Amino acid sequence: MLYFIISLFSTIIGAIVGIGGGLIIRPLLANIGVAKSLASFTSSIVVMSMAVVTLVTFMRNGVKIKVRKIILLAAGSIIGGFLGGTLLKYVNENFIDVAYIFMLILVLLSVIFRKKIPEINIKNPIAEIIIGIITGGLSGFFGIGGGPFQVTALIVFFGMDPKEAAVDSIFITFLTTLSSLTKYTMNGYMDFSLALFMVPAAIIGGYAGGKINRKISSEKVSLIFKLSILFIILMQSITVIFKYVN
Repeated sequence: MLYFIISLFSTIIGAIVGIGGGLIIRPLLANIGVAKSLASFTSSIVVMSMAVVTLVTFMRNGVKIKVRKIILLAAGSIIGGFLGGTLLKYVNENFIDVAYIFMLILVLLSVIFRKKIPEINIKNPIAEIIIGIITGGLSGFFGIGGGPFQVTALIVFFGMDPKEAAVDSIFITFLTTLSSLTKYTMNGYMDFSLALFMVPAAIIGGYAGGKINRKISSEKVSLIFKLSILFIILMQSITVIFKYVN
C-alpha cells in the first residue's frame, strides 16, 4: 500500500508540472530502505508508464507537441546523461549531495524570478541539442531525474509558459526513460517486484495529473512546480543532514 501511495503522489505531481515523478520516487524509496538499483529501475518503469498515459491524455485534449524540438532536446539529454553518469564515478558523493541541493535552489530561483530574466527564445537546432546535453548531463551526474532542469530550461531558454514546458518535458522524459530502460534490459537487470504495486498507481496518476494540468491555469502549474522543488530540496537536505550525523 505504501508503494502504491508513493507512486500515485509522485506521478500526479510529475504529470502536472512535467518533472516525471522519478525525482520524488527514487529518494522516497531509498529513504525506506529500497536498494538503489531496484529504486532506479522501478522509478524508470513507473515514470515510463506515467509518461505514456499523460501524453495520451494531453493528445486527446488537443495538445500540440513540438516533436522536432523535443527529439533534439531528448537526443542531447541522452548524450548528456551518459557523460554525466560517467563523470559521477570520479566525484565524491558528499560533494554531489550538496551540489544537487545548490542546483535545485538555482532552479527554484530561476522560476521565481523568470520575469526579471531577459527573454530568450532559442530556435537554433545545435543550441537545442547543447541545452539537452547540459540538462541530461546534470541528470546523469546527480543520478536522479532531470525533470526540474528540463522544465526550467524550457521556460528560461525557450520562452515557454509552465504548462507548455510541462507537456514538452513529459515527452522528453518518455524518450530518455525509454533509453534508460533499454540500458537496464541490455545489462540483464529486470526486477518487477515493486513495479507490480506501483505501475497501476502510475497509470492513475498520469491520467489524473494530465487532466489537472489542462484544467488549471499556468500560474497554478508554476506554483505547484515551485512547491515540488522546495519539497525536494527539504527532503534532500534532511537526507544529507542525517548522513552526516550518522
